[in-house]
Amino acid sequence: MIRLTLRSLRANVARLLLSSVSIVLGVAFIAGSLMFTDGLSRAMTDQAAAQYRTTDVEVTPVGPSDAPGSADLVGRIRKVPGVRAAEGVASATSFGIVGKEGRQLRGAHRATTVAVDPALRMLDASQGRLPQKRGEIVLDEGTARREGLRVGDEVRIGGSDAAATAYRLVGLTQQSKGAVEARGAVVGMVLRDTLALSGDDRPQRVLVAAGDGIAESDLAGRIRAAMGGGAEVRTHDELVSAALERAVGDARTFRTALLGFGLIVVAVAAFVIANTFTIVLAQRTRETALLRLVGATRRQVFRSLVVEAAVLGLAGSLLGLLVGAGLAYALRAGFAALGASLPSGLTLTPATVAISVAVGAGVTVLSALLPTRRGTGVAPVAALSDTAVQDARRTGRGRRGLGIAAFLGGTAALTAAATTGVVEAVVAGTLLAFVGFVLLSPAVVPAVVRLLGVPAARLGGTTVSLALRNAVRNPRRIAATTNALVIGVTLVSTFTLMNESAKAPAEGKADARFGAHFLVTDGGTLSVLPPALVDSLRRMPELGTLYPQWEAFDGGEDDFLAVHAGYPVILSRGYPEHDGSIAALTPGTAVVTRETGIPVGQKVTVRGRAFTVVAAVPDTEDSAVLERSVWLTPDDLTKLFPKPSLSQLQADPASGVPASAARAALDRAARDFPTMTVHDRAAYVAELNAPLEQMLAVVTGLLVLAVVVALIGVANTLTLSVLERTRENTLLRAVGLTRRQLRGTLAAEALVMALTGTVLGVVASLVITRTLLSAIGRRGADLPLVVPWDRLGVLLAVAVVAALAASVLPARRAARRPVAENLAGE
Repeated sequence: MIRLTLRSLRANVARLLLSSVSIVLGVAFIAGSLMFTDGLSRAMTDQAAAQYRTTDVEVTPVGPSDAPGSADLVGRIRKVPGVRAAEGVASATSFGIVGKEGRQLRGAHRATTVAVDPALRMLDASQGRLPQKRGEIVLDEGTARREGLRVGDEVRIGGSDAAATAYRLVGLTQQSKGAVEARGAVVGMVLRDTLALSGDDRPQRVLVAAGDGIAESDLAGRIRAAMGGGAEVRTHDELVSAALERAVGDARTFRTALLGFGLIVVAVAAFVIANTFTIVLAQRTRETALLRLVGATRRQVFRSLVVEAAVLGLAGSLLGLLVGAGLAYALRAGFAALGASLPSGLTLTPATVAISVAVGAGVTVLSALLPTRRGTGVAPVAALSDTAVQDARRTGRGRRGLGIAAFLGGTAALTAAATTGVVEAVVAGTLLAFVGFVLLSPAVVPAVVRLLGVPAARLGGTTVSLALRNAVRNPRRIAATTNALVIGVTLVSTFTLMNESAKAPAEGKADARFGAHFLVTDGGTLSVLPPALVDSLRRMPELGTLYPQWEAFDGGEDDFLAVHAGYPVILSRGYPEHDGSIAALTPGTAVVTRETGIPVGQKVTVRGRAFTVVAAVPDTEDSAVLERSVWLTPDDLTKLFPKPSLSQLQADPASGVPASAARAALDRAARDFPTMTVHDRAAYVAELNAPLEQMLAVVTGLLVLAVVVALIGVANTLTLSVLERTRENTLLRAVGLTRRQLRGTLAAEALVMALTGTVLGVVASLVITRTLLSAIGRRGADLPLVVPWDRLGVLLAVAVVAALAASVLPARRAARRPVAENLAGE
């Protein structure tokens, strides 16, 4: 039986080829994800270890900077027995950089102190030298390369409290090999420059090197005793362990997300594999019957077919490992295109090989079990008749009953989720409803095909009518083919709908924040703008009225208030609906949010002074405005808070000055204030939506493989159907059907399957998205359902084109078979 199994596999390799492609792609996604994330995890581990390679002990001061002993913390640590070297360091993140030709460097930059003592340095110079005095910096090689900067160039760096300062680039530093580079520059400078940039008045940490023969744990104990609880002391191993936990945790989360998409591809492949074995075993019914008649038992035949599936799955798994390596590089290239600099190396572990083989062989065997059991269950004598060659076409009562129960249960769960706000119930309800749909699909899918085919049959004539009959003649077959496509289309459409719906609030946020033509923010550095920016912009003739958004905070935990500088023209545009009169905001009055609970006409107390409330505004889409906020005139605010923060600024062009000229003036100002980012309304909306578009691109790219596998299933079904219907197609040719009409029939059949799967997937996605948005709305995030008909139309067009392409080879094969030869063979 083993020899017979291998011969049978060789004889049927052409029929199983497309099915094996599905296995290869499914395993490739799993293997590629594991190789990619294992490489990422290894790089993060090496990077975390390299970060503390020169540090034996790290001391972090605890408490206020004016606490006793904090001023001379480094000196106290140096006096501890066993300390060979100790040096204070700091880091900063809230700053901006201006490079060549006044161009701002985008990204989340990080500045760190370059220690004076070589034994404590965490950065090394790959070109030039390290900074030795104030005004000198080193940059990472990646940033210098992207920005065209060289050793000796001038770079301007500015924080949140002052204009930019000129620094000389004296060297370049290289991160550890294979490191994960952040989207931003790494800047090395002396301690005093780092402190000036961070705004601190003392080192944030103290790096300590142990003397010869001193264990780091012993030294840490001595330092703890000397500090008396005024500092947190951690050893090298503790520092590395904490960094590894963060790094590997991030990689593990990323891996889980990628494997989730991989399981979707594998699930779609399982439908294709099961459908393939159903068709192939139906075509080999006579073969299995003859084996039974010459003495093979049902168990032997069943075992032989399972071995075929295992061999096919094993071969697909090994090929999937090879394709997975290429997919891992493609993943890296895709994320690099989005701005993430990731390590180029991959890691292939025995676990990856074992998991890939187990998934490929296991899914193939499990998918083939039910068709194999059904195929070997036909009595040998009955299997020799022509009627037994066709597989079952009716759905059993038990299956229908279970399908109805599952679908109704899923529908009930979705309804409950929409009314209760339990988002988890949406997932559970969707899965349960899909199980019900799969069980009912042999009855549902043919009905949908007939419904969609009515207008097509009238327009396409005999060719399309024949294609529709061929498509629905075997309900289980078309249902299995369509189900695979429904999964992919549903997921792609759902993410597309959710993305468009999530983008809708951006317009509201822009309305809330834009009262003038331009908005100047801190560029996402989680900081504030330098106050000197206001005077600098006022000196520019291209700019007209400025609206600096000064802010401060008052009160304690129970009566906390965020205090803002208010301008009636800005507030009126941001809050068209309000109580009272915003225009009445004058010295001695205030505008409040309704969440303060203070009605119009009452008093609000700020810094001990009472202000009459002239207007109350509702909640806003502007995340910069807290729930308990109050607006005063700029003069009133600065009298109460002499040094308020500048959170943002709005500006209009001067009278008669084009908006483009005003924008150019603001861009020039950014050379001296690199933390500032200038927006107009359209650019601001685009910036808010950019992360959503990037996420959609990533998700769609990952799900495309599932759709590709489903379309392979369409081509697979057509190919096997052509082999099965050789005699039928020959007879049609004999009675006058032309080769072109035969090709058109198969193309129409593929088109019907693709359209049915796409339409059902889009309808399902609309229901799921509507339910999910309703559930989210119950939790307070009210989002409208936005249907991007253009994108859904593109999805439909892609499905149509792909289906037509999938029909080319099967149609060509069917049309080229000689009529006389086939009739003679029959």
